[in-house]
Amino acid sequence: MMHISFKIAAFAGMVMLTLPVQADSGHESHGHHGRHGHMQHEFPDPAAAAAPEGVTVSGCWIRALPNRLPAAGYFELRNDGAHDAVLIGAQAQGFDRVMLHTHQTTNGMSAMVHLDKLTIPAGGGLDFSPGGHHVMLEKPVAELEIGTRRPITLWFEGKRALTAECDVRPPGTMK
Repeated sequence: MMHISFKIAAFAGMVMLTLPVQADSGHESHGHHGRHGHMQHEFPDPAAAAAPEGVTVSGCWIRALPNRLPAAGYFELRNDGAHDAVLIGAQAQGFDRVMLHTHQTTNGMSAMVHLDKLTIPAGGGLDFSPGGHHVMLEKPVAELEIGTRRPITLWFEGKRALTAECDVRPPGTMK
């Protein structure tokens, strides 16, 4: 009996360590609460938003998973502008929830952490890649087709937006 209880306790501990953790960035969000307790932004029409000055996005791709499991978006952001740019969220057609995440490793255990915002310093960049920052694409309304392209719109403070066309790649893709 003790052996079974230990296995159950160990499994429960592993599940708790892999659940998303909310990062407290001090940023006030607007919108509705998601199931993880953080706010989901509601953004205006991206076609009416100006791009953040000097910010570019390149190499965008989405790692598709089967059975309508959550997907992740990766890309490189560059800020050649004179001022820092603050990324506050993202949106993508065909997904009910879109969030900024990163991975955090504590005592050898990796967990996803929700981010309210990320600063891209003037003259700097930020890489969104597997095992690091990513756009979490949850609750897809349809299967993602490998080889197609899907837009992701990145939202910055000041109601500024930048949309990237992203290649949809297979589950095992790492770059």
